[in-house]
Amino acid sequence: MTTLPTTPASAAAGTSPLFVSTTTLHSILTHKTLITHLQSTLPTASISISTPPRHSHSTSQNSSLLLMPSFSSSPSIPYTGVKLVTSHPQNSSLNLPSIHACYALFSSITGQTLALFDATDLTLYRTSSVSALASSYLSNPNSEILVMVGSGNLSPHLITAHLSIRPSIKRVIIWNRTHDRAAELAARLRVKKEPIFDGVSFEHCGCLDDVIGLGDIVSCATNSERPLVKGEMLKKG
Repeated sequence: MTTLPTTPASAAAGTSPLFVSTTTLHSILTHKTLITHLQSTLPTASISISTPPRHSHSTSQNSSLLLMPSFSSSPSIPYTGVKLVTSHPQNSSLNLPSIHACYALFSSITGQTLALFDATDLTLYRTSSVSALASSYLSNPNSEILVMVGSGNLSPHLITAHLSIRPSIKRVIIWNRTHDRAAELAARLRVKKEPIFDGVSFEHCGCLDDVIGLGDIVSCATNSERPLVKGEMLKKG
């Protein structure tokens, strides 16, 4: 189990920072456990954590660098951290993720570097889990159909997170501007062996307007600059 030092004594001078790779992250984290953790800690932890506005810098006409700092002086959360994110939307043409990230964690007591995280997947876990946590309060507890708008790297995380909090979902319909990518994601999910996917039908569609009204839950993850989901077409309730 990965354990972070919480006191100056446990982060002695000369100790190398812990590196948490994507492989390690997958071995210790699930969407369900993260959703449960966020649900129990956000109401209280948010009071003692300061989160300044993030910085955004254009690094080229089509790319940007984001800096997302936060810190706490609470004895129970003695950390300062910053997530560094690069956004390159054109990476889809290279079959690469459009978002890459790392997270640096420091002691708020001594300023020592405690850990470095490969945070690309950490970002996907966090974003999808917060979305599903919100859905747990807002969506119908008996939801059966999830419409997923987009089929990028975030989409399978969103689908998994929503299935975690709504096991009643039995049908997932995926739409993407590039039809083949929606079909590829549906095919990948059909062969998943995890219990959470048992009994769930994964489909893809060519026309978003045809399926929006079917969704008990509609989740969106695209870089589109124009609205894709028309409110008047959503299912009531």
